[in-house]
Amino acid sequence: MQKRKHRKWKPTAVLTHGILLIWAFICLFPVYIMVMGSFKSSTELLHNSVGLPQTWSLANYISLWSYNSGTIMRTYLNSLFVSTVYTLIAIILAAMAGYAFAKFVFPGKNVLFVMFLMTMMIPQELNLTPLYLMYSKIGWLNTYRVQIVTGIANVFAMFMFRKNMETIPDALIESARIEGANQWTIFTKIITPVSKPVYGALAILVFLSKWNEYLLPKMFISKTELLPIMVILPKLSVGDNLYAVPWELVLTGCTIVTVPLLIIFLLFQDKFLASVTLGAVKG
Repeated sequence: MQKRKHRKWKPTAVLTHGILLIWAFICLFPVYIMVMGSFKSSTELLHNSVGLPQTWSLANYISLWSYNSGTIMRTYLNSLFVSTVYTLIAIILAAMAGYAFAKFVFPGKNVLFVMFLMTMMIPQELNLTPLYLMYSKIGWLNTYRVQIVTGIANVFAMFMFRKNMETIPDALIESARIEGANQWTIFTKIITPVSKPVYGALAILVFLSKWNEYLLPKMFISKTELLPIMVILPKLSVGDNLYAVPWELVLTGCTIVTVPLLIIFLLFQDKFLASVTLGAVKG
């Protein structure tokens, strides 16, 4: 019977893994405090902010959903609706634009693409006043449309799609054309399946950016029933008592807003990791 060989750890490997473990602890410890605090009462949270709850209770979640006549629930559903619709439309538009810039030949293609990229250098705050005046004239303020349409042309996603689709062999597309496939068939049946890792990675990033959006809805939406959860969440820190912050409700609110982000990452994590690996291999 052969003796099992013990793996020898190099000092550099031990140091690297140690640093990674410390960094993981630093990143995950606040999440642990947040989740555990959502199950504690205000009194227990003050005396036992780090340990496990003595009594696990959903009272904070019940109080949060009924907060201010169900405002949290309504704004939570608003964020889910707006973020989902925005992500679907933005990804589809970016994929089609990326395909056009990657595989089509037309005059001024590179100049137009550079102009799109230059818009990424314009701070978002500079566009707020012109957008507000435009939306005010066309009657889009205090609507779901203004939250979905603003920023729907995601230049970063278009750039990523173009770089990915440029690596797809032209011979694959030409063979499909010989078989009689039109552009839509080529895009949906050939280009899209090959680009699934990029779709998954960008779905996570685009959904995350829209879900965490605060400034635009704060500027364009004044009706509480249309606001996203991120605008309402800071108001929990005030509560009914101006002299005491209901930290248990704040932590509960922070916990529920991370749930959709966790779900979408779990759904697309394989595609996300595949896109990272794909980029590393091609690089």
